[in-house]
Amino acid sequence: MLPFSSHVNGYYDASDQVVHDLRRRAEAHFRRQEAERAAIHTVAEFEARRARIRASFMEAMGGLPEERTPLNPVCTGRIDRGRYVIEKVVYESLPEFYVTAALYVPKGIERPRPAVLFVCGHSDEGKAYPVYQAVAVDLAENGFVVLAMDPPGQGERFQYFDPETGRRIVGGCTVEHTYAGIPYLLAGASVGRHFIHDGIRGVDYLTTRPEVDASRIGLTGNSGGGTQSCLLMMSEPRFAAAVPCTFVMTLEGYLKTGQAQDAEQIVRGCMAFGPDHDDFLTAMAPKPVLVGAAAYDFFPIEGAMEAVRRAKEVYRLYGAEEKVDLHVAPTRHSYSPFLREAAVNWFRRRLMGEPGSFKTGTPETLPPAELNCTPRGQALDAYRGSRTVFDLNRARLEREAPKRPHLRHAAGYEAHRADMRITLLTALGIADEPRSAPIHPRVIREEVVEGYPVEHVFFFSAPDIVVTGAMVHPRTATPAMRTDLVLFEQGTNAIPEQRNFLEGLLREGRRVFVFDPRGIGAVEARPVNPRGLKDNYGTEYKLGCDALMLGLSTLGLRVFDVLRGLDYLRGRADVGSGPVGVYGLGFGGLLAYLAGALDDGWADVTVEDAFTSFREVAETRYYTRGFGMREVIWGALRRFDLVDLLPCIAPRPLRFVSPRDAHGNRASAATFRARFLDVAKEAGYLRDGWMPSVE
Repeated sequence: MLPFSSHVNGYYDASDQVVHDLRRRAEAHFRRQEAERAAIHTVAEFEARRARIRASFMEAMGGLPEERTPLNPVCTGRIDRGRYVIEKVVYESLPEFYVTAALYVPKGIERPRPAVLFVCGHSDEGKAYPVYQAVAVDLAENGFVVLAMDPPGQGERFQYFDPETGRRIVGGCTVEHTYAGIPYLLAGASVGRHFIHDGIRGVDYLTTRPEVDASRIGLTGNSGGGTQSCLLMMSEPRFAAAVPCTFVMTLEGYLKTGQAQDAEQIVRGCMAFGPDHDDFLTAMAPKPVLVGAAAYDFFPIEGAMEAVRRAKEVYRLYGAEEKVDLHVAPTRHSYSPFLREAAVNWFRRRLMGEPGSFKTGTPETLPPAELNCTPRGQALDAYRGSRTVFDLNRARLEREAPKRPHLRHAAGYEAHRADMRITLLTALGIADEPRSAPIHPRVIREEVVEGYPVEHVFFFSAPDIVVTGAMVHPRTATPAMRTDLVLFEQGTNAIPEQRNFLEGLLREGRRVFVFDPRGIGAVEARPVNPRGLKDNYGTEYKLGCDALMLGLSTLGLRVFDVLRGLDYLRGRADVGSGPVGVYGLGFGGLLAYLAGALDDGWADVTVEDAFTSFREVAETRYYTRGFGMREVIWGALRRFDLVDLLPCIAPRPLRFVSPRDAHGNRASAATFRARFLDVAKEAGYLRDGWMPSVE
């Protein structure tokens, strides 16, 4: 029972096919959007498109909190810096959700002055990072009031932090952002909604200050702060000018780099429906926007140039082409002195009406700890029992999750079953993927291995998508009476280590088809970046994000492949209409369960060592790192959890072996019964004596 050799036994290089498929889909959207832009000739036409893109963006964010609750701002300390004062400010952007910030107030203010909201890039020190302090200092020295906020997961706002030990639990800020972001995706939202909302409430706070002219508030930040700037430009109309730095590019250009981003930087559906980065810029049109870029950045400079070129076309409609511009610094990725100087001068011209003649020097900054707003440098320590982004998402799920039905009649049961199938196909992004195309399988190797007849097969599940499988027949001369399609975590590469399991099936007289959906096993994706395939920000994560930005999921595309595997088996003379079961282990178990729910052609379904609830993951503060982007169905919890798919499988046998909880541990029988079977019983999913078995 040998696995495939490299390149599908030398027949096909499938290592880039998932990448190419996603790029092909993306490029079709990019070309369509080019045509849309070219067809815009009036302000009204542009503003109609802008409204549509903003609506799509807000849907991807899961909307924003609507209620403006009291900020309850407090000043916990003041630092006199000569020409300006730094106030240590804490406010609640939502009740018991604390934002730590530094407010730079120039001395001698006689009338309200312009202000700038500074949003921080990915530094664990947040607002206190010396590079970011330097920007705030230069702005304050030029007469601007500056509010520099800590984003979630940075500065004094670690979201996974133990006050007793003083240690963070999950990792650095980028890891925190994505770890917190996965449950938001399941809930049909983005953790970015709270980055945005914190910034909006920062503007609210600035407008309460007598030193600030509310009609002249600017916005800037670089890297992750450039991301936040863009998100806020799309969301908050009160900004009078903006300088997003070292982030703006084009989605098409960045798609090809292989680089991954944090969860708050991933906007579901943006490649298909917008926004692209020029749309963030023109969200403010015709207000002044300067893009700060670094010539040697990992964000492609060509993308920044193209985004600004596109934006100028829109600003030209308003007769304001000069109000959007690009400044390129001869540096790598940083809010460099070149960009700092350019930003100050842009705000001087646009918010003060003064010449852009400022020359930066070496601003004097403080040791980071001196800017702490809290006694020991963490809000979760100072405000025990305060809320985190995890708590906010869990509370939202409790408020907005759909109510589970109570099916008591056959008609309702069948209606639920039909509705769930359509819902699942749509959620997976495969409702329009055709299964009708003929399959032309290639049997590229046949031999007897230790008495077992083995075939190596590949076929195209979709255009340019090769899937592979190893068909293993029992040793007996008697034809097998049934077939099992088997899905391992490592696909056919796992055949050697799973030999005992496979031989057990074969001894029962079963024919076994070990199957590789796209990107797994013999058709495993080539790494697109230096990280491990399944590491944080590795290839699986990157491709999952790319699919999400297309409004798809790699999970859904793989489920589609499994269904095509069933189609292939049905076309074999030795299988025909005979019983075909599906078995999955680990991630393969999730594929098996979803494929089993979508097609009645499976005789039975076995799920081993797999998660059984998206809701449990979303409601577990420290869920296992084994659950990531490849397992995500965006917005699933708006419509269903895995238990709600049971009627789609019934009355066929369904077997769970060693189900896993959200921590990745084996769930006890009592726990599984309470969290899955009892829920199913209460909803009326277990009818006519049918019930899944558990081992």
